[in-house]
This record gives sequence, structure tokens and C-alpha cells, in this order.
Amino acid sequence: MTDSVIDVAHWRRRLTDLEDAEVSAVAVVQCDQAWLQPSLTAFRNEVDEALLTAQLRRGERLSITRIILHGLPLASGTVHRPAAVDRAFTEWHDRLSATSSLIPNGSSPAHRIHRLILGGDQTRAPVPDMVELLKNGDWTDPHRAELVLRTIEATGTTTPLTGYDVDLDGPFGDADPSIYM
Repeated sequence: MTDSVIDVAHWRRRLTDLEDAEVSAVAVVQCDQAWLQPSLTAFRNEVDEALLTAQLRRGERLSITRIILHGLPLASGTVHRPAAVDRAFTEWHDRLSATSSLIPNGSSPAHRIHRLILGGDQTRAPVPDMVELLKNGDWTDPHRAELVLRTIEATGTTTPLTGYDVDLDGPFGDADPSIYM
């Protein structure tokens, strides 16, 4: 899989608009496995940082709804996924989960990360990757934004990613319970 499906310049233009006071919401989908390729690691981190920074600066004035994969689709019998993709997927989920715990409690509802659950036979997400902004009450692409909102509202389609999804306790957390007192 190539990373050509992700238009980096387009994403950067949209992400720079996050600081605009007229932008009140953003819908983000990052389900293509191209995000896990080594060539996009730095840009994936840039997107994560831009979203987290905007959320921390703007608080509840900015609502972020984000969809990522819950798990990687099963590879077909003839196609083998590189182990680096699996490692990148795990690292990304752990980092997103850990950073979710950094958002102040008052802002938590404004920053929602949903993990898209793929059916056993699905090899890709039914919703395209995107970053759409709600500016002055209008979405940059209303049809695509509606697809994101319908996806997260459908029962059994997604599950939330939270700070509880990663062990932040460390290797010695249960060795001495007195650290919690």
C-alpha cells in the first residue's frame, strides 16, 4: 500500500484552520493503513499534535470527532502485512490513549476518538479518510461529515478509545500498593 492516498498538503491546510475561532468542530477519519507506513510516521504525529494542541487551546469551543481502526483487518492468505505495520498500529493506539488522559475533564466530551470495528470479511473501512471542518455552521464537505457522524451513531460500529485502554501504571505499579496512598 502506498501513502499516495493521503494528500498531506490538503490535511495541513485544514489543520492550520483549527485555530480559527469560526471553526467549532472537526471530523477526522484515519482508517487507511497507509497511516501506518514508516513514510507517514512524522506526518501522522504532526496530525496528532495539531489536534491535541487545538483541543487544549480551545477547550470545549472545539469539538473533535475522530475515527481510527479498532483493529487491523485480517490479511488475505497471499498477502502478508509487515510486522512494522502491526507495531506502528499498537504504538499509535497506545499514544492516542495516553494523550486522551491528558485532556482536562471539562474538555473530554469535546474530543472523542472512536475505533471503527471492521467485519471479519472487510479489508478496508467503509468511510473514507478525511478531515472536515465545521466553520460558521457549515461543513467543508457536508456529505462526508454526515458520513462520519452517522458512522459513530450506528450501534455496534465503533467503540471509544480512552485513557483506560493503555496501562499507564508502569512496570512496578502493583509491586508496592503503597504508592497509591
